[in-house]
Amino acid sequence: MSKVNVKGITKTKDGRYYARFTSRQNGKRIGRRFDELSEAKLWLEESRYQDRHGSIVTQKSMTVDCWFKQWIAILDDTLKPKTVFNYTNYYNNNIKSIIGSMQITDVKPMHCTAVLQNMSRSYRSSSIKQTRVAMSCMFQYAVYNDIIIKNPVGKSVIVPSDATEDENHERHLLISPDEIKTFFEYAKGTAYYLPCRLVLETGLRAGELIGLTWDEVDFENDCIHIRHTMQYDKTKGWYFISPKSKQGIRDIYMTVKCREILEEAKRICALRPSAVNSDFENLVFLSSRGLPIRNNSYDTGIATICRKAGIDVFSIHSLRHTFASKCVTAGVSPKVLQSVMGHSDISTTMNIYVHITEDIKKSEINKLGSID
Repeated sequence: MSKVNVKGITKTKDGRYYARFTSRQNGKRIGRRFDELSEAKLWLEESRYQDRHGSIVTQKSMTVDCWFKQWIAILDDTLKPKTVFNYTNYYNNNIKSIIGSMQITDVKPMHCTAVLQNMSRSYRSSSIKQTRVAMSCMFQYAVYNDIIIKNPVGKSVIVPSDATEDENHERHLLISPDEIKTFFEYAKGTAYYLPCRLVLETGLRAGELIGLTWDEVDFENDCIHIRHTMQYDKTKGWYFISPKSKQGIRDIYMTVKCREILEEAKRICALRPSAVNSDFENLVFLSSRGLPIRNNSYDTGIATICRKAGIDVFSIHSLRHTFASKCVTAGVSPKVLQSVMGHSDISTTMNIYVHITEDIKKSEINKLGSID
């Protein structure tokens, strides 16, 4: 057997996957073979959960609401809190009212389509796509548990063509040098100026930016040590968590501009109002109320500045993507870029790399103009 980068799963000589764990109830070793790694992961997650909490009710006549509660309880034990939080929001805000009271065995593709169609009146296509993903995952778990035979979120369940895509609110990923220059001219003096400049120089994720603390900023070695991220939950409030993956724990070396930005932030830090509580005192960036600045607050603030500046609206994530573009243009290799960005999978980096490279090609060709 060969190792797979998942605890409790190994790959056998015949190319299949063997998942196993030790039962807490009786101390016995329990294992099962699968053709696909994803199937092995799902079985292992659910089996461990059942072993800890007892067997799950799986009547064929259960409602979608009942299944969602069981499914999300399993996820809560295996996934990052933010993922569970997002899935719960998608369900409560968009799925529950349409199909929540239905028997799970009665749900058809047309019912799932109705969920997305109902959203198209007021949601952007990106939000609708995420809701579709959550709904598909929920039903796929039901398939794996033999509660339903087929996932109703099939190929026919697509994002409606009339989903909100207002050009004035459309966010693009790659920001041009002219747009960047104009944006920062209008952003100067606002709470978003230094944080946005820092993302553009480091490629930090929003959660990493929000949770950045001064003990992670190493001026002596010109390095930022990313060791945690920060997020907000209505019930839990603000809390620190580990990065999305092991690769998220990384060191980012400062450019000259990056150091200047952080030195300026340090000077401002000494003059800002006190933090609401001691947990926030060491954060690099705080709002005027002494609180961490939320992800959506950054996006709202950036959008406001963009509209004043007369440029296309972008998000905080667009600055991270634009940083990656700068790295590609400067000749940084995909492997190095993966490390800097904190991607767990090189394919994620390559997708960005190829996309940006194609954009650069088009831009260079367009400079030639028409040849008569």
